[in-house]
Amino acid sequence: MAQRLPKQIVSGAQLTASAATYYATPTNTLTTISAMTLCNTTAEAVTATVYLVPSGGTAGADNTVLSARSLAAGESYNVSGAIGQTIPAGSTVQALAGSATSITLVASGYETNP
Repeated sequence: MAQRLPKQIVSGAQLTASAATYYATPTNTLTTISAMTLCNTTAEAVTATVYLVPSGGTAGADNTVLSARSLAAGESYNVSGAIGQTIPAGSTVQALAGSATSITLVASGYETNP
């Protein structure tokens, strides 16, 4: 019987200025994103981009779920394009910010193991 376990998949990571991996689905697991929030922790507007990258792939236009979204100073934003998305084993959540250490990413989901 498959187990579906709730998990905080990203527990609060400051985004870098180039695409980086913040979560990778483990082997023999399928992850479904249930919540994803970005928070601008600076006093100025900063953009953020989020990718759901397939196993062996790279971050790019073909796997973008949020593209250069400007977040005002102190703004939190729910990434609705990621909610309900399923990420197979080996696939990743990647993201970047217009300015390093300006945006915090937090995400939760369910990991299903066969």
